[in-house]
Amino acid sequence: MRRSDARLPDHVAETGLQGWTVPPRGGTVRHMKRMMFLAFALLLGACLAQDPASIEMAPRAQPQSQGEIAFMSRLFNDIQPTSITDRREYCGLIGVDAGGSFVATEPVRGRVSSCLPPDPRFADFQVLASYHTHGAWDPDYYTEVPSFDDMRTDIEDGTDGYIATPGGRFWYVDARNQIARQVCGRGCLIADPAYRSDPDDPVSATYTLDDLRAF
Repeated sequence: MRRSDARLPDHVAETGLQGWTVPPRGGTVRHMKRMMFLAFALLLGACLAQDPASIEMAPRAQPQSQGEIAFMSRLFNDIQPTSITDRREYCGLIGVDAGGSFVATEPVRGRVSSCLPPDPRFADFQVLASYHTHGAWDPDYYTEVPSFDDMRTDIEDGTDGYIATPGGRFWYVDARNQIARQVCGRGCLIADPAYRSDPDDPVSATYTLDDLRAF
């Protein structure tokens, strides 16, 4: 998430307000009515949205194992160089097939600070978790910790999550217990050579959903 505008969508965070235009003189009233309607619709949607903290998730299909962690570590080390070079997030799903082997979807190329994985309901294997990278290091973004939206999305999708950061940190999002834990710290995965730690923003070993809500 961007430090200065942490909740702005990518199209605003990356390009500013270039999409806004001044309406023609004769269409001002019509334009204002439309904007008021859109604002009301957004407000209504926000009011109706369910707080992820209240969502009941089904039990995990199988317990997390060292084999699962090792599989995910290898997958991240395959993806990290491309993600860092492209300065884009990459994401997907991991799980087990009918024979009990760990499998993953092909990484989807996302944007600078977002990536939409496949819908787990349509996967042809038992989904255990989502995964995504945080791209290249950028001092304007909080890239070394999961975001609130990272955990919220996993809770809503009924999966856990894995995250790789530019600094090479490896995170596990335990969505059922609503906590993110570092599997291993800085440099345990392939990292962006440009990465620099920020002494003013130390990274904790764990973050709860409420902790992340504050970012």
